[in-house]
Amino acid sequence: MAKKLTKLVTLAAAAALLLTGCAEGGGAGETGGASDGKIALIMSHMTNEFTTTVASAAEAKGEELGYEVTVFDSGQDASTQVSQIEQAVSQGYDGILVEPVSTDGVVPGLSAANEAGVPIATIVQKASQQDLAAAYIGGDEVAAGKLQMEQAIEAIGGEGKIAVLYGPMGSDAQIARNDGYEQALADYPDVEVVFDKTANWVTAEALTLVENWFSTGTEIDAIVAQNDAMAVGAVQAAENAGKSDVQVFGIDATSDGIDSINADGMVGTVSQDTAGIGELGVETMVQLIDGEEVEAEVLTEAVWITKENVDTLSE
Repeated sequence: MAKKLTKLVTLAAAAALLLTGCAEGGGAGETGGASDGKIALIMSHMTNEFTTTVASAAEAKGEELGYEVTVFDSGQDASTQVSQIEQAVSQGYDGILVEPVSTDGVVPGLSAANEAGVPIATIVQKASQQDLAAAYIGGDEVAAGKLQMEQAIEAIGGEGKIAVLYGPMGSDAQIARNDGYEQALADYPDVEVVFDKTANWVTAEALTLVENWFSTGTEIDAIVAQNDAMAVGAVQAAENAGKSDVQVFGIDATSDGIDSINADGMVGTVSQDTAGIGELGVETMVQLIDGEEVEAEVLTEAVWITKENVDTLSE
């Protein structure tokens, strides 16, 4: 099923790789070890700790299993991502893992890989036509969103005003985590969402946005952010505005998020085993390359993390 990796030796091919893909480290090939093949990991972006942790874990697992994992940065651009998938196909990668920039925008890339007979699976986020991918590897995003919102609702006593910071609109994680929010909120009519807007996973954008919300004078009891990076920005905005009573909740359990929890900033975060997602992605892709059957969804577990149980993350 897998095609033998064809080594690229021309300067033109090497230049093309540098122009359209951003390799974040080596893998087996660069450490001098023998490599059985090559896997492309095409990430939607590489601008926060979550995505870099997934990528680093995938590279390490690839080296362990004898595969060179090359990381491509799509820069949050769907057309760039499709081009990178097509490039990986043409350059003889044995398998492709892709974190969709857009649930719809990635579909032509999935089709291109299928037509070429190259195994392709989605990681971290699903595609709108997920059946075009051999598998999805990641967290249960709906469960994570529901767990996070339930914790926020409980913290404010089942009534009050909540603001929501979304990831990029239309991305699978944004949609699925919001589905979880709606499930949790359905049972609490006295909880009102007073603001909801995207900060694109970015700390600085969240900081500015939340400062603007505070400037309106609207009461906010809690801020639910769809990742830790935005939650950290919300905490900083609350501190700047003297709103220490506003409770902030995150998802991803990144080191920045954990640091904020330990410093009495964020109340808590949802861990979906970020590094584990990267490792599972490569393990699953190697199985696909070897022609093995895999589950349609390979999921990690959503766990609520606070100051009381944060030490379990290192166990």
